[in-house]
Amino acid sequence: MHLVPTNYPSIFLTNPDMNPTLVSPNASYSISFCFDKEQSYDLDEYKTLLDSAIREFRSSRTYSHYKAYLMGHGFNRCVFHPYIKNSSEEDSMATLEMHHCMLTIYDVACMITEHFLNLGQLITEFDISELLRVEHSENRVPVVMLCKTCHQLYHNQYMYVDPSCIWGKWWELLERYKYGITRDIAYKLMMYLNNAIDDMRLKKKHAYAEKLLQLRENVHNWSEGTGSVIY
Repeated sequence: MHLVPTNYPSIFLTNPDMNPTLVSPNASYSISFCFDKEQSYDLDEYKTLLDSAIREFRSSRTYSHYKAYLMGHGFNRCVFHPYIKNSSEEDSMATLEMHHCMLTIYDVACMITEHFLNLGQLITEFDISELLRVEHSENRVPVVMLCKTCHQLYHNQYMYVDPSCIWGKWWELLERYKYGITRDIAYKLMMYLNNAIDDMRLKKKHAYAEKLLQLRENVHNWSEGTGSVIY
C-alpha cells in the first residue's frame, strides 16, 4: 500500500486516484471519500451516509420548491379528504404536507445506494443527494399530498392510496434502480402491489391490474437478484 504524506503528522493518503482514503498508524480505522460495498456492512456507517445525503437533499432548493411545484400542477388536495385543498400557503384551508408514499425517502436513498454498490461501483453522499434531486425533478418518486392529521395517522398505521392518486412515474424509479431493491424494500412494494391489484380487480380495472401483476413479478425477480427472498 503506497502512502502519500499529508500536511498532518502521522496521517497519510492512499488510493488518491480511485478512492482517496486517510489512514494513520495511530488509528484502527480509515476515512474514505467514497463508499464501497465492504463499508456497507458497517450499519452505523451506512446509516450515517444515508442520513447525511438526505439531510443535504432536504436543505436543497429543489426540495424546498418541490411542494410548490406540485401544487402548481393541481396536486393541491388531501388524498383522503379531497375537499381540503389550497393553491398556496397563504390560501390554505388546512396544512397540506408532502408525503413520500409507498417508499420513504430513506428507502429511495437506500435503493439508489444499493444499486450502485451491487454493481461494484463507488458512491458518495453527494452522489446520493444529487440523484435524489434528479429523481424528484424528473417526477419518478412516489409522493402524495396529505392534510396534517392524515399525515400523522399514516405514520402510525398503514393506509392504502390508490395508484392513480400518487404523483410520479414510480415504476420507472424501480426499474432504474432495480439492483438496489433490498428485502425490506421489496416487502413494502409487494404489500402495496398486492393491495393495489386487489383494488383494481374490485373496480374491474383489469388492464391496470395486469400491469401491476407484471410489475410485481419484476419486483420479485429484481429482489432475488440482490439476494433477497420474498415469501
